[in-house]
Amino acid sequence: MTEMQELDPHRMVVLSLKPRFAEAILAGVKTVELRRTVPRIEVPTRALLYATTPLRALLGTCVISRVQTAGLAALWSEYGSRADLSHQEFRQYFEGVAAGTALELAQPQALSQPIPLRDLRTRQDGFRPPQSYSYVGARIGNQLIQQAA
Repeated sequence: MTEMQELDPHRMVVLSLKPRFAEAILAGVKTVELRRTVPRIEVPTRALLYATTPLRALLGTCVISRVQTAGLAALWSEYGSRADLSHQEFRQYFEGVAAGTALELAQPQALSQPIPLRDLRTRQDGFRPPQSYSYVGARIGNQLIQQAA
């Protein structure tokens, strides 16, 4: 991401992740998130990292700096080593589709305190963790991040 690029000022993406993947992103080990569907975003966009069961909490943020869709062989070749999963997990996840999407991630930042789901629902009326990803207004996303500081 060049310095001239600004984060999308209007919205953020909430990514639902298995806890091990959310933690790997925050540790800087996982720099690519692979998805079956393409989120409709402008890059760069800030992502909120929501860890699913058993944690069920917002753990941190990162920036989606690039979105790349490709056939599965090319996707694995280009991004497999940065996705922190085995080739078997990759094949199982993408079973039944011919292409996938890589979200290149940068600037991981853990919240000083995770925000549990019950608190997310209190702080943002009607918050529902997405199955894969969802969108949230930048104002609301920033409020959640600031409340964890």
